[in-house]
Amino acid sequence: MLRQTETYDLEAGVLTLTTPVREGPDLFRIAERLNPKRAFLFVSTILGRHIPVDPAKHRAVLQQLADGVLAHLLSGPVFVMGFAETAVGIGAGVFDCLRLADPDRDMGYLTTTRFAPAGAREWFRIEESHSHAVDHLIFKPGPGVLHHGPDATLVIVDDEATTGATFAKLAAGLKAQGLSFGRLVLVTLTDWSDGKAGDAVGGIFEEADIFSVTAQNGTWSWSPDRTKTPRALPGACDPSVSAWVPDSVQEFAAPRLGLSSREDRQSGEDILSILQQNGLELPAAGDRILVVGAGEHVWQPMLAAEALRERGFYTRFITTTRSPILRGDTIRHKLSFPDHYGQGFWMYMHNVVPSDWDRILFFTETGSDGLCDTLLSALGQIDVIDGIGTISVLKPMEGKP
Repeated sequence: MLRQTETYDLEAGVLTLTTPVREGPDLFRIAERLNPKRAFLFVSTILGRHIPVDPAKHRAVLQQLADGVLAHLLSGPVFVMGFAETAVGIGAGVFDCLRLADPDRDMGYLTTTRFAPAGAREWFRIEESHSHAVDHLIFKPGPGVLHHGPDATLVIVDDEATTGATFAKLAAGLKAQGLSFGRLVLVTLTDWSDGKAGDAVGGIFEEADIFSVTAQNGTWSWSPDRTKTPRALPGACDPSVSAWVPDSVQEFAAPRLGLSSREDRQSGEDILSILQQNGLELPAAGDRILVVGAGEHVWQPMLAAEALRERGFYTRFITTTRSPILRGDTIRHKLSFPDHYGQGFWMYMHNVVPSDWDRILFFTETGSDGLCDTLLSALGQIDVIDGIGTISVLKPMEGKP
């Protein structure tokens, strides 16, 4: 396979990438971030976290990853896990594609989280050493979610892999709970580990074999500029809203207690039907629509965006994020604001120009009370869909209802 090497001169140093030569649009771009542990970021063009994405292109990559996983499944059940915040949605998407492809197989999906649902029992937690938010909480999964055993396959999904250390911590945490699996499949959008991720998890589940599935692989090296002081992480901010505790039984929420193939699948059309019953006025023909998810609340907004696109609307999808990235060629627009959850950290919306859109549908678990004035003023008129499906139309200068 032909390979290519590219060099990026960044503020904090020089990044060198070696990747296979491939046809089609790039799956990622390079940006610099405010993090002394790693000063650069691979910004996915199809994730929908920092760049608005066509839901159909997002689904196509999810299907590509799921097809790779299907080729490696053992005969038994499947347990899929995704990492907060970036891989909550792609983990759910891989699970969704798997259950559609093999509807008779028992499958479950569980995400790590930064937030504790009311009444949920913490199962265990891990740390991610290079992240801007290090603690991953894992809660005891709901009925029909957890599957394990010698004929079961564990599928762990993340946006990228470099050392495999976070994969290994999660696998070790599952083993410490008494779980076993006959096979482990590591799934990424970009795999920079050059085999190290597989090595990191090898032996955790004794005789389990390891496979990797990715949309893009390669290697990178980093030469820091020793004359430059690394940029520090952003400090805490004053909470603009009251602290929020998620309700585990909300209609619209991140799947912190899991999804099960034994339950009816919720489609994007199902979501639009609920919203229309709750008073959502559908866009007009020809409207350009931006669907926004908030933090970990990613999957249901993506499904809604997908359904709108399938109805013929020009639709893009993006989410707010905790990732502190610098403006540049990749991040041309950046809005900073206090978090939706009242915990006192900064959140960001990247590459969104409100005037480009006729309608903005903003899904948030916290409701309009979790949207600060800075965010509302910047976005203009938006339709807010909260955790129980209530629709609020917020207009410039009007603020919260």
